[in-house]
Amino acid sequence: MSIQSLRAAHGTAARRLPSRMRPFAVPALIALLLALTGCQKTQDPIAGLWQAEILTERPPDIAFQLDVTRNGDQVTGALVNGPDREEASSGSFDGKTLILKFNVYNAELKADLADGKLTGEFVRQRGNARSVRKIAATRAIPTYAPKTSGPDLTGDWILEVGEGDGHRVWSASFKQEGEKLTGTVIPVSGDWGAITGYARNGEFYLSRFDGIRALLLTGKVNADGLIEGSVGDRKVIGRRVGQAGAQGPQPPDPGAYTKMKNPAEPFRFAGVDLDGKPVKSTDPRFQGKVLVVTITGTWCPNCHDEAPVLVDLYKKYKSQGLEVVALAFEYSGDQARDLELLRLYSQRYGIDFPLLLAGTTAQGEIDRALPQLDNFGAYPTTIYVGRDGKVNYIHAGFESKATGERHQKLVAEMDHRIQTMLAGGKS
Repeated sequence: MSIQSLRAAHGTAARRLPSRMRPFAVPALIALLLALTGCQKTQDPIAGLWQAEILTERPPDIAFQLDVTRNGDQVTGALVNGPDREEASSGSFDGKTLILKFNVYNAELKADLADGKLTGEFVRQRGNARSVRKIAATRAIPTYAPKTSGPDLTGDWILEVGEGDGHRVWSASFKQEGEKLTGTVIPVSGDWGAITGYARNGEFYLSRFDGIRALLLTGKVNADGLIEGSVGDRKVIGRRVGQAGAQGPQPPDPGAYTKMKNPAEPFRFAGVDLDGKPVKSTDPRFQGKVLVVTITGTWCPNCHDEAPVLVDLYKKYKSQGLEVVALAFEYSGDQARDLELLRLYSQRYGIDFPLLLAGTTAQGEIDRALPQLDNFGAYPTTIYVGRDGKVNYIHAGFESKATGERHQKLVAEMDHRIQTMLAGGKS
């Protein structure tokens, strides 16, 4: 219907109304005209979903998504990788510059908006050093074809990464839907979290940026069904689990990776609590208790994955004699600053068990603080101590929700292990 027709129809209808109602017909017509002529609210220049990249010296760049939200004058946002979101603690936008702060990581995203594009940096303070990553983002969210040529990568894989002394064996799991590819990679130190990307014509791209890790796995599937790819400058060869069982090495067992040098010794630890007061393993509160000790850090994404699980287990079994202790190793060496980060971490997850500053991430600090451990190599590492003070079991790394059934199995095993120890058995 044309505007002229609408006006004519409105005039006719208005004349049919009682005279006392005719003044109300004019604003009604205006509202109707605005709706039918397609008048739309102007898009917010900053709020919404952005396709972002960490710009690297050598392509390809590392993709992730940036979700910026506005509530009145308040602006905040999140780093998004599939279902995983790293929420900013605060933010601002002055019409030109977007700032998002990630306090628990001691980090800030700062980017200028011009011509519909964000460009800037993600800066994280690491002790006395600064990690600076250049970023760019646009509104061009990628789309994926529902079908694609080439092999389907869906399934579980074993990846051999690097060569010589740097050779490692990891697990991986992928799901492909048309061109869309998702999954995770699982080193013994803990999984990558959700990674996202695409598979086209036998080649694939998977990436993640969560404020700490900028991760990229690229490659292709060759004629023999093997993955040939790279992680950074490290070569990757991947075999499906069925192939790898007969043809290649297996990933290390996280339950056998780190051990006690002398299992007959009681486990010892020490640190300072959030008030700066010393706490040690010989304190009365730990005697005769089943104890779960996690070696952690506020900078460690897999430690963030583990924290809420430990909070739940502590609430569930505290009354039965369970104690949980987190030993944090932080970057700065500045006790006041490190304790502030630990307070933020504690508040984020509602931690009410002892969270101790035990040392720094400097080379040799774990050996100094925890000399009883042999072959420590993963944050977190979780140590299960019986009522007699001796270690029953040590698990390296933590498998997050991104690993699906592996995560569910691990959490169930943690629960069962604690139940068994509380009942007086060996885990």
